[in-house]
Amino acid sequence: MRLSARVSYNKPIFIECHREIIPATGVNLSLLGLKIKDHNLEKCDHEDVVVIMELQEEVSLRGKIIRDEKKEYVIEFRDDPELIASTVGRYLTTKIYGSGRCPFCSRSITREEKYCKKCGMFLDYTKPEVVRFIQDFKVGKVFYDLLEEHPGEIEEKLEEHREFIGVSDEMKKIFDLIRKYATNDYPVLIIGETGTGKELAAKAIHERSKRADKPFVVVNCAAIPDNLLEAELFGYEKGAFTDAFKRKIGRIEFADGGTLFLDEIGDMPIKMQAKLLRFLEDLSFTRIGGNEMIYANVRIIAATNVDLAEAVKEGKFREDLYYRLNVLTIHIPPLRERHEDILVLAKYFLNKYSREIGKNIKGFSPKAEEALMNYSWPGNVRELINVIRKAVVLTENSMISEKDLDLKKDNMQEYYRVSPSSLNLRENIEKLEKDLLKQAFIVSGGNISKMARLLGISRPKVYSLIEKHGIGEVPS
Repeated sequence: MRLSARVSYNKPIFIECHREIIPATGVNLSLLGLKIKDHNLEKCDHEDVVVIMELQEEVSLRGKIIRDEKKEYVIEFRDDPELIASTVGRYLTTKIYGSGRCPFCSRSITREEKYCKKCGMFLDYTKPEVVRFIQDFKVGKVFYDLLEEHPGEIEEKLEEHREFIGVSDEMKKIFDLIRKYATNDYPVLIIGETGTGKELAAKAIHERSKRADKPFVVVNCAAIPDNLLEAELFGYEKGAFTDAFKRKIGRIEFADGGTLFLDEIGDMPIKMQAKLLRFLEDLSFTRIGGNEMIYANVRIIAATNVDLAEAVKEGKFREDLYYRLNVLTIHIPPLRERHEDILVLAKYFLNKYSREIGKNIKGFSPKAEEALMNYSWPGNVRELINVIRKAVVLTENSMISEKDLDLKKDNMQEYYRVSPSSLNLRENIEKLEKDLLKQAFIVSGGNISKMARLLGISRPKVYSLIEKHGIGEVPS
């Protein structure tokens, strides 16, 4: 996922390595680094170079030379956030506002906007805390460190839905789908186990859409009794039934202009499914006991933990409603299938809840981290939140221990389990190698020496595996 804008930078630069000055030409520039045209840099010390370039003025920045997935050279900046913000950040910000367009979604912007109100991405890169946030997220660290040090402007932007985060490939694909789906009004069906964050995904789509300033209305189809669900959705007129002493506006009408999120749609009664389908035909309905035809301009996002295709076969869900809802789909995998997100989320929630109750808890013990990684998380992110919250309250130490987590041993699982659908030894060894490398990258914060110790291999071997699997590289 790209957090920093990129701008074209087709200018001459100079790279200083081993006291030798090598001329080169830039391609594009971001807060994270500078891509350059192909040059023979093999003789350079790729760990420590200085790039001299012209921004508003000539600047010299420390960096590291790496190869991106296209085998092109990229200089990854390694200087302090304060220096990056005052040089590269100022240059990027000037270019962005000068273009008048968001570099991520192309929406028109003004100089007063510090972030895009449509896609939520940063536009102003002149603040060191913004640079630090993007740098930390890039190398797999969690941004709770930043928010603890700078709880002002960044926290205001991100406070509401930061739980919907991740560094796994699966989550990056979901973030990409959210941005794409937000640009239209087609129905979206979100599929996933309980506690995976389906409502957060729905709200993320709403907040990035043109309906963001209108209501986001949630209806939990499983929590409302069958005989009340129709009244909740469509409303009713005074005198429509006993105890209907006055008119009530339904959730659909209240959501007019915005988004209606139908959670646990798979539990909706068949009778109500027919009435919902009729509404979806032309977005019109009547209140219970009324004759007036009402039109509601709403976007429908539905979510379920039920296999709707199987429910259709069993006669528990209408086939025509299934196809009406299943236009755009997002599948959120369970937490146990995206191991690299577990510690990222755990550390974020640890920071959040320890700050809430005024405790100074620094992190997890090694055994606690191992327990978190080996647990099966049947309740997904929701269960993780409850486990961390309880541990924060109960612990009397500066580090959360395995005992504080109180995870049930009978729910523990091996870190890696081969899927029955694939018994190919080579494929599973490759997957295990990549998964372990990602975990070492996250735990070590990208420190190669620490990764080598964790994995029990040499530093050159770590570099080889990083290049092989594309772990931690600056995106092209």
